Amino acid sequence: MVKKSLIIISLLVIVLFSCSKEKDEVTPINVGYSYAGLNLGSYIVYDVDSHHYNLPFNIDTIVQFQIKEVVDSKYTDLEGEEAFKIIRYRRDSVNGLWVVLDVWNSKITATNYQKVEENVRFVKLVFPVRENTTWNGNVKNVLGEQIYEYTSAHKQETVGTLVFDSVATILQFEDVNLVQERLFEEKFAAGVGLVYKKSRDVNNAFSSSQGLWFPDVGEDVTYTVSSFVK
Repeated sequence: MVKKSLIIISLLVIVLFSCSKEKDEVTPINVGYSYAGLNLGSYIVYDVDSHHYNLPFNIDTIVQFQIKEVVDSKYTDLEGEEAFKIIRYRRDSVNGLWVVLDVWNSKITATNYQKVEENVRFVKLVFPVRENTTWNGNVKNVLGEQIYEYTSAHKQETVGTLVFDSVATILQFEDVNLVQERLFEEKFAAGVGLVYKKSRDVNNAFSSSQGLWFPDVGEDVTYTVSSFVK
């Protein structure tokens, strides 16, 4: 009887040990907070291509310049949460002087990453970062609902000339047809932050002489990471 009891106790110990071991070996969820890239003193330099169309006035120009966003300092915002001041600089050539352009701010909460651009707050990311997740990027402003979606997540990707091990792509809006092209997309790299941004809002016109549609009025702006410091 004693021997039988010892066998039962031994089996229970083995089962409990196995359960405990399996629990310890569970892979933690990659929530994705690092995609925001908010580290004091860090910065990202972007190459910007801005293509402006206004063919009725014979305007078809491409302007190239650089933007640098620096995580300058942190503070407690009006909601009592930690936030970061982002100072943005611009220069018109790689050898030019940086000139302060404006000041934005950002913060990370348990569920999302918010960024205030030109006094408008957007929810850029939601956590955890998972492919096909959708959310209203305008929930913190009055611009009306705009559904964002992770079209890919945690994927290695080359952006410009740089290779990143883990990139999340967010499609903010897409409506592309013959008459108009509206495409807004952003990419974030883990540990770095925003590394790519596409904003194309163009109305097309039809040329009867050429039998083709072509950009008529609008703007196409692309930000591509050039360098960064974490």
